[in-house]
Amino acid sequence: MKFDVIVIGGGLSAIMCGIALATNGKHVALMAKGQSKLNFNSGSIDLLGFDEEGNEVENPLDVIPNLSPNHPYSKMGIANVIHNVAMAPVILGGAGLSFYGETSNMNHYRMTPLGLLRPTWLTLDDYVTSDSRDKLPWNKVALVNIQGFLDFPYDFIAESFRRLGVDCEMCDVKLGTVDKLSSGPSVMRSTAVAKLMQNDGVLNDLARKVRSSMGDAEVAVLPAVFGLDGDETAVKIAHQVKAPVKFVSTLPPSIAGTRLMSRLRKLFVQNGGTFFLGSMVKSAKMAGDRVLSIEAKNFPDQDIVADHFVLASGSFMNGGLASSAAGVSEPIFGLDVDYSGKCGEWSRENLFDAQPYMEFGVKTDNEYHAFKDGRPIENLFAIGSILSGHNSLKLADDTGVAVMTALQVARQI
Repeated sequence: MKFDVIVIGGGLSAIMCGIALATNGKHVALMAKGQSKLNFNSGSIDLLGFDEEGNEVENPLDVIPNLSPNHPYSKMGIANVIHNVAMAPVILGGAGLSFYGETSNMNHYRMTPLGLLRPTWLTLDDYVTSDSRDKLPWNKVALVNIQGFLDFPYDFIAESFRRLGVDCEMCDVKLGTVDKLSSGPSVMRSTAVAKLMQNDGVLNDLARKVRSSMGDAEVAVLPAVFGLDGDETAVKIAHQVKAPVKFVSTLPPSIAGTRLMSRLRKLFVQNGGTFFLGSMVKSAKMAGDRVLSIEAKNFPDQDIVADHFVLASGSFMNGGLASSAAGVSEPIFGLDVDYSGKCGEWSRENLFDAQPYMEFGVKTDNEYHAFKDGRPIENLFAIGSILSGHNSLKLADDTGVAVMTALQVARQI
């Protein structure tokens, strides 16, 4: 098989890079070994939530020029960040996704599944957001849960509303059809409930009970178990409640993340991309400082050839990086990895401390060419969370780095 570009990975960075390339006429294949961590996404894309001293960031574009030289944004340069910040909503909009914040470079706050407000850049526009950490845009809300659904800790969420000065009326709605899901310990999950919500009868029953419970509340806030494959059911529930409806993401698996992934994959394929799910890349053939081909587990004894390769295989969680007592390695190409010290020094005892291993990753030059044996590989780029140089939990920049580096490498190719 021969392609212009092969992207190794199936997450946000891989799919955004693939879309940008395919839209511009490249013959692109995505090789994904399994589902991505995008299924844990709460419906937001962070650009930069905190600076390196831990302070909240109001305008990421003001702070990015001051980041350390090894940060992926610093390698790209602020002019390219600004360009890619403008391009990202265009691609997301092409996938039928609409976000709050897409007309501004300023951060806003989204409500997490535990009711906390976190700074972010873009949030699906039917989710609970605020421009202020200390205030929400309502005086009274009806917070609705589906009885028996445990992945929506609405006691915590209700307390957050009240702490922010919002009168919160709690409504625990009983749906007979949903009760059937609770017969086992693992079936009452967001994806199973979301499939039920695609049934018009179930949706009508829920809407009727929400409407009768609202009283004088300005908005109904529901768990995000609507729109598994799109936003149709989310639109329907709002229409039938006959009042504004907003959503808060549930604990994983996340319907918001599933919606993002399904829409982006659809756009990639519509633009001529080829998606291979369950294709674990095992090894690569190289000549000098170029990659010639790769071999995937489900294509035995077959060389998969391309002009360019993009590595978006993720960090430790996704298997993009591997660790042992001997060190940290990249398993497909044997790339150079930035890490420091012995394995006992890679983490801190306090869970809430910044963990050193979070900054480990593949070494690249400023154009994201990956290094092997101290030399950049001409036609191999690394993007997303496999990159070194930043702590994505501390800075709240994981999805931003994924999107920005994906678009930058696509432009270079």
